[in-house]
Amino acid sequence: MTGTWISLLLIALAAWAWIDALRAREFAIHHGRELCRQAGVQMLDQTVSLRRVRLKRRNGLPTLVRRYAFEVSLNGSDRHRGHLDLAGDRLESWSLPEPPEAAAPEMPPPPVRLGNWG
Repeated sequence: MTGTWISLLLIALAAWAWIDALRAREFAIHHGRELCRQAGVQMLDQTVSLRRVRLKRRNGLPTLVRRYAFEVSLNGSDRHRGHLDLAGDRLESWSLPEPPEAAAPEMPPPPVRLGNWG
């Protein structure tokens, strides 16, 4: 009888962990889209993946911090890596490539004066 309860508890714990992981990935996709929108880059949706899970203390309590990696495109034909760290559903940190600034037109150099000619 005790073995049955332990088995059910382990199955429930595994189901909870699976659902929590799926929920965290959805948060990562949501936060990643928002960060990319603000940065002016395109997030490639199918590239979000869990890279690392670690325990850290937040406000004195142990918290799972998950790192999700994804790819972004600056101009639609390239790929760059980005990542974000989630503690629960809270965004902790992130890294995105910076889009290239619009090239300013080059100004011609000022004329050179060699002397006072008059």
